[in-house]
Amino acid sequence: NELKNRGVADILIAVVDGLKGFPEAINAVFPQTVVQTCIVHLIRNSMSFASWKDRKAIAQALRGVYRADTPEAGLAALDAFEEGHWGRKYPAISQSWRRHWDQVI
Repeated sequence: NELKNRGVADILIAVVDGLKGFPEAINAVFPQTVVQTCIVHLIRNSMSFASWKDRKAIAQALRGVYRADTPEAGLAALDAFEEGHWGRKYPAISQSWRRHWDQVI
């Protein structure tokens, strides 16, 4: 509302950090806005579930998800991650990506 009160008439795309309720708040004031989750924040959040020694390998394994050419290819890469070594060791990572999937694609 503060942005609207300052004269912002419309927002085309909003990239958010995953703060709970933020996408809903933006769409309540600017209903046509496309809300996306910031990939960097999502990766950082993913790393919080993993041990320090595994983080580099996990980040490498997630590249196929966020660099996919299509949403379907990204989902297939997420499925592969989830079924692979890192997904089985750290299931909260793929759960987090799935929770935010609508804003990722």
